[in-house]
Parts: sequence; C-alpha cells; structure tokens
Amino acid sequence: MNTNTIPGQPLTYYDPEVTQRAQGWLSSGKPLVWIPILNQENFPDTPPEILHWLDSRQAALHVPIGDPSDLLLMPEGVTGWLMPADEADTDVACGVWNGEVYILGVRDQRTGKPQTLLGERSDVATGQVDDCQ
Repeated sequence: MNTNTIPGQPLTYYDPEVTQRAQGWLSSGKPLVWIPILNQENFPDTPPEILHWLDSRQAALHVPIGDPSDLLLMPEGVTGWLMPADEADTDVACGVWNGEVYILGVRDQRTGKPQTLLGERSDVATGQVDDCQ
C-alpha cells in the first residue's frame, strides 16, 4: 500500500494521521466499507443530476472490505471513502492508481478545509467544526 499520492490526481492531500488510522483499521481486521465519491472528477462523463441521484442512495453503494487486498478490487482511478462498517462518517479516502492503493485525506477544492463523508470535520482536540460545504 502506497501512502503517498500521485501528482495530478484530484485528491492529492497526504495526511500521516489519516494514513495511520486507516492502516490501524486494516491491521485490526475490523470490517470496513468503501464508498465511491460521486463527483465529476471520478465520473467525468456522468451528468451531475445522475450523480446527485446516486449520492442520495449512497447506502446501496457501500462495498464491504474484509481484507486489505479487497481494496485492490476497487475501480482504477476512482476515489472513495473508507471507514469501519459500524461508523457513519470518515475523513479517510482511498483509491487505486496503477495497481497501488493510496490512502488520502480530503480537502475541499474551493476552501482547502478538511472534508469528510458528511461534509464537515470536527477537531477532536478543540471540538471546533470546520464547515466544508
């Protein structure tokens, strides 16, 4: 598993804390899910209204990850959220490029603020919430 990013990919933010957390999940054997990020960067030929419709039915798109090698079965070049199956939110994203898994943090492309599946990331130390929408 590669913990760096490939220049030119839509999500190029490397965060060692995010990578360490994901590696802990994978090492523990905890059941995980991978959820594709439904945006124009991942699916450039798909009309925005279809992506929005699919996003509203996101639970149907959860792909179970029982073993780290399952991540290599994800579609090449599509970034998705990674999280424990029993959790509702995550700030961990991953994707496969050139046969390697990349673990990434996500930042809003407009604001640069940390992003999560649900749209905002709270700072555990301060309790502050960054609104990333």
